[in-house]
Amino acid sequence: MIDTIFSLSSGRPPAGIAIIRISGPQAFEIHTRFCRLNALPAVRRAKLVSVVDPASGHLLDRALALIFAGPHSVTGEDMVEWHCHGGHAVVQAVLHALRNDGVARDAEAGEFTRRAFENGRIDLNEAEGLADLLAAETETQRRAALAMADGHFSRRIGGWRSALLELSAQVEAVLDFSDEDDVAEEGALGTIASGIEALAQEARAHLALPSAERLRDGIRTVIAGPPNAGKSTLLNALVGREAAIVSDIAGTTRDRIEVPVSMGGISFLLTDTAGLRDGGTDSIEAIGMDRARSAVEQADIVLWLGLPRECPRIDAVRIAAQCDRQRPGRGEDYDLLLSAVTGEGMAELIDRLVAMAEDIVQPEAEYALHQRQRDAVGVLCEALDAALTTADGLLVAENLRIARGAMDRLTGRAGVEDMLDSLFGRFCIGK
Repeated sequence: MIDTIFSLSSGRPPAGIAIIRISGPQAFEIHTRFCRLNALPAVRRAKLVSVVDPASGHLLDRALALIFAGPHSVTGEDMVEWHCHGGHAVVQAVLHALRNDGVARDAEAGEFTRRAFENGRIDLNEAEGLADLLAAETETQRRAALAMADGHFSRRIGGWRSALLELSAQVEAVLDFSDEDDVAEEGALGTIASGIEALAQEARAHLALPSAERLRDGIRTVIAGPPNAGKSTLLNALVGREAAIVSDIAGTTRDRIEVPVSMGGISFLLTDTAGLRDGGTDSIEAIGMDRARSAVEQADIVLWLGLPRECPRIDAVRIAAQCDRQRPGRGEDYDLLLSAVTGEGMAELIDRLVAMAEDIVQPEAEYALHQRQRDAVGVLCEALDAALTTADGLLVAENLRIARGAMDRLTGRAGVEDMLDSLFGRFCIGK
């Protein structure tokens, strides 16, 4: 028998309201006993109730109650919500009484959402979007996660699946009934190929969507240049605190220093690096410079604080830092004059960083894809492309079957059991 579970599903007390959620086959029975009701209130209609400990008869709180009958509830099960006063003592008293009652148990992390997934109320993409929404810290993350949680990508996949099923049916008709008068084999595979190509183009376009991991972890922005170029000072100015040690001694920064920051509603991961120069005083500095070069190669954006002719990447932003001390000479092709000390050029630099990041994350995109989703879309595209390279109906049918399998992995219908615990473990207890 499925357990009935309960949990505080709102924020930690104290708060104005505390929502205690009960879900499972005995949720309504618990509600009637705790609230001393002869009959359940109307579904989805708030009712003022007295929540009473059935063991002691003591009044625990006066709350608004809502009941939701499965399968038309968040979890797909019978579910009750008590909207109680949000003080510590009230919440703990109600939860303690539920535990002592022994009919329901405390929910595990993410168990409400997992039941929603298992009962078909949401698919895996919507669950991942909800997890991202709970963890969102920037406006870009919020928009992308909300679109995914609201099912925008899932509805797109639903359209793809319908198209795939129709194409598969057409192929099977060609294979099984080509000798019948109502199925014309001539030209049929050509028509099917046109449908496959249209679907493949739409799926391929999704591989260019932003990465959810990049939105979460931040745009990798590396500050590089020779020793004493002002890299650590610039990092501190961008993050608004003393995150890196600043010194006139060359080689002060020996290793990469990474600091997350949000600018313009976008998450960045700023990296201060060891100064790059020929030679070096010791092996530790050499290791630091190797790591600095590696960071420059892997960066999304590079801020170069050295001479333009020594810039390691053609797409780097070449900055004449410390312009409060010395202005650049003629013929030195810098993109920006800047002083982290006086603030000159800082606003322009931030605007430039935000604009470059927007090009990377594509703010017009509705949602971003996780690597799992990107991998499944990649398999889908490969199967569709393979179907287009053959005129053998049997091979076309097999590749369309593989494509449908990729769709099932996208929605969580198959092949995702090994990652479910990890996903739902990211949720708080009340979700």
